[in-house]
Amino acid sequence: MSKRWRMPLILTALMAISIFISACGGDTTTGANPTAPASPGGPTCVQGNLTASGSTALAPLVKAVADDYQKKCSGATITVNLGGSSTGLSNVEAGSSDIGNSDVFKKAGQDDLVDHQVAVVIFGVIINSNISGVTNLTTAQLKDIYSGKVTNWKEVGGPDKKIVVVSRPTSSGTRATFQNYILGGPESISGPQSLTTDTTSTVIQNVGQNDGAIGYAATGPLKNAQGVTTISIDGKAPTEDTVKNNTYKFWAPEHMYTKGQPSALAKALIDYMTSDFGAQQARAQNFVSIKDMDPAALQARTK
Repeated sequence: MSKRWRMPLILTALMAISIFISACGGDTTTGANPTAPASPGGPTCVQGNLTASGSTALAPLVKAVADDYQKKCSGATITVNLGGSSTGLSNVEAGSSDIGNSDVFKKAGQDDLVDHQVAVVIFGVIINSNISGVTNLTTAQLKDIYSGKVTNWKEVGGPDKKIVVVSRPTSSGTRATFQNYILGGPESISGPQSLTTDTTSTVIQNVGQNDGAIGYAATGPLKNAQGVTTISIDGKAPTEDTVKNNTYKFWAPEHMYTKGQPSALAKALIDYMTSDFGAQQARAQNFVSIKDMDPAALQARTK
């Protein structure tokens, strides 16, 4: 081979080797770096461990999406813990959780938390199924019940039964939403006719098992609940349509907070929550997809 052709061939070979090495290097990504989606329309797969905690209302939706993510993305482990919205915000602020699930907005002094709204939860007021004649309560009547002013169902059109009030703890985002948009102030009920339970499921259970009981819970878990009846508030039933246009007031945006910008795995999960699959799961669990909401209704809920 002539010297005139030898040098170009050597340079070509060196370039090919360089490209091969670069390509091989791209396969040595760590768990912090995302890969291509597992399938068209599927999640962006990232390896690693992730913990989310907080809202018991949002938890079933996060868990459903996280379970599907882990099935499609090997090497990702996602743990979803409860505790209530305030706990979720505190945990992500402290760094003990990667994501804080919350029914309420972050608190003053938590400016470093980044808000990712992923769905809208519909809450309902529920009563024990043995309470006849009550299908609707006004906000004024609910204020009287949750302040202890009204203590018998006959005072609001029901039977002669004592009212047993089932509440959530002060760390609950559901309680905060109820106080903010329905009561217009704090619950002040106390005494033997009052119960406080720490999760959505136990509220439903306690209302169903206590004659004369009233409580409130996310409507998703109410689909197959026994012994409880969901009532209207101010003549409006808790439906997707009444929430979308904000004529029914007992609802809240669902937040997944991160401290600063999310890690690669946290971002991948949050993106999957707002994907078509996440929206499908949201509707199946009686949430409203964030994509389906009237922007004006969301704008009305800014704090």
